[in-house]
Amino acid sequence: MKSYRVLALLPLAALLSACGDAKEATEGNFRSALQDDVGNMGPAVCLEAPAPRMPFVMDQRVVSQHPGLADRARRADALAKAGLLEREDLSDGRQRYTLTKEGRDLYAREDGLEQGGFCFGKVRIEGVDNFTPAQAIDGGYTVSHVRYSYKINDLPDWAEEESLQKAYKGGLEGLDALQHKRAMMILTNKGWQTERRFAE
Repeated sequence: MKSYRVLALLPLAALLSACGDAKEATEGNFRSALQDDVGNMGPAVCLEAPAPRMPFVMDQRVVSQHPGLADRARRADALAKAGLLEREDLSDGRQRYTLTKEGRDLYAREDGLEQGGFCFGKVRIEGVDNFTPAQAIDGGYTVSHVRYSYKINDLPDWAEEESLQKAYKGGLEGLDALQHKRAMMILTNKGWQTERRFAE
């Protein structure tokens, strides 16, 4: 009886193995490879900080004389309203901005970048819209070009602040909408990988 149960499972195991070939050019394999790469790259969105260093001080009198600084001042106040910066009015008329606890958690500054930013959100692959048949190219590689759709998840509530939307016009609009991109996938001995992951 015991051996019968084992033998009965063998055809099913073989079928599952055949259906799960990671080297096949399938929507499931591409989606998995894209999520493994794009979905794990880190925060999906970064809003540039108003100043290169934290904390920083702004003087509205200087801002009024230099219109180019107006955007930075607007962003600083919007970030303060969103709870990422704390604004302190100094006795000499200037404003001092420091990171709040939530601001410190989100603030990031990459090596080599002069200015940091507030980073948030994660990419989730929603589907593979279409892909080209696997094709051999020079160098012995097999590739497929994929068009995929994705959404940005884990968006904080403060990202919907109207003042922040205006201060970072274009940077926060449509974040919760379905978006589309293209990627070149490369076949490896372990299955499909994005071109970026393959080049690492």
